[in-house]
Amino acid sequence: MKRSDGFTLVELLMGLAILSIVTTTVVPSFSQLLAEQRLRQVSNELRLSLALARSEAIKRNESVNVLPTATNWSDGWCVEIDAAAGCTQTPLGAYVVPQSIRVNGHSEVTKVAFNSWGRSGNCPRFEIETSVADRTCSVCLYVETDGRAIAAPGVCANQCPGVSSDYSWSGACSS
Repeated sequence: MKRSDGFTLVELLMGLAILSIVTTTVVPSFSQLLAEQRLRQVSNELRLSLALARSEAIKRNESVNVLPTATNWSDGWCVEIDAAAGCTQTPLGAYVVPQSIRVNGHSEVTKVAFNSWGRSGNCPRFEIETSVADRTCSVCLYVETDGRAIAAPGVCANQCPGVSSDYSWSGACSS
């Protein structure tokens, strides 16, 4: 009998069939994982900007604001002392949102202002969204009146939850 070093055509086709099955099974869940990670990143950046504004307001003993860089929050935001001046060339902090993410301020949030005590008013809410395949992934970020920022998966409710931010990030993508 003759010995062959290599694959037969049947073995090669079976390997390709197994590879295609594994790929079609793994890719959708991997896309969802990436979408949730992008949401987590933008949510954390907004939380960090809010924390910076709050701590600067307390440190400076004056109002500090988080403002959208353009007409909407999806373009990004900055941390500024003077809200009337808008985002200047030298903000205390700034962030540009990736194109695949949408950030919507509920109730026409034009700024988040922290007073010298580190408190904000009216519980501003931000819905951070992205799409993956046929799913919409969203996270809601609430700013409590005491200045704490709380993130929760899903769409925003009509009021601040008043609970800790110990939410699981799974479930941010709904079918």
